[in-house]
Amino acid sequence: MASRYGFDAAKIERFHKEGRGTGVGADYMPWLTVQDVASRGRSQRTVGSITGRIHHLLSDLERRAFLIFDHFDGVKDIREQFPLDLDETRAIAAAAAINHPVDVKSRHDLVQTTDLVIDLERDGRVVLLARAVKPSSDLAIPRVIEKLEIERRYWGSRGIDWGVITEKELPQTVLRNLEMLQASSGLDKLVQPYDGYYSERARLIAAELDRAQGSTLQGFCQEMDARLGLERGGALFLVRNLLATKVWRADLTKPITDDMPMSAFWRSSHSDVGRMSA
Repeated sequence: MASRYGFDAAKIERFHKEGRGTGVGADYMPWLTVQDVASRGRSQRTVGSITGRIHHLLSDLERRAFLIFDHFDGVKDIREQFPLDLDETRAIAAAAAINHPVDVKSRHDLVQTTDLVIDLERDGRVVLLARAVKPSSDLAIPRVIEKLEIERRYWGSRGIDWGVITEKELPQTVLRNLEMLQASSGLDKLVQPYDGYYSERARLIAAELDRAQGSTLQGFCQEMDARLGLERGGALFLVRNLLATKVWRADLTKPITDDMPMSAFWRSSHSDVGRMSA
């Protein structure tokens, strides 16, 4: 039998029966979850704004890449730890004279996975993107390159856009902004006087954007804290929520700072305040 983290034929069959690697949107079940891999302190579970489900990201770098796609306009679905057909990867490995990945204990061939598979709307139609997420230092390791080659050929045979994302491709300012916004994305987890309290105040703040154009973010938030009876920093949290839920927009390639002018924010052309958590 395979250990908790190991794989043999029986465990692979059980995963298939459980529906691992199947479904779309909120119903997708990744092939691997954070409970299935030996933790080195970097695996994380993150709620996606697009799917509304918990995503299982197995490294800090995967999570950062996920944050970019999760906020990107046009992305319709994100499926992490997506399994590749084992018979096909075996055939690809044999044709390329590459040793197929195996479990270190059972020596059974492993089901390879692609870190992120994305449904992206482009020019009025939905296309598929497949992305491996690796530290740039890993690309100097011959065995990593061999396994990526299997993955590349797999998706290439399907005509799917495949590529590798390293930390060098991730815009750092955008990531810092998204990390900050994600911390303010859910209002339902807050202790509030009554259901919908913070959602109601977020709507009131959203309605003030035109009037606030001559102010700075700090000045506007201080005024709204006083007007709405919020604790200090409450309005700033709700402004970040408006940005996280795309009710308001800003250029995320620039740092969101206290002294930025309110004219740097604008309403989404398809804003839906109802997307905010109650």
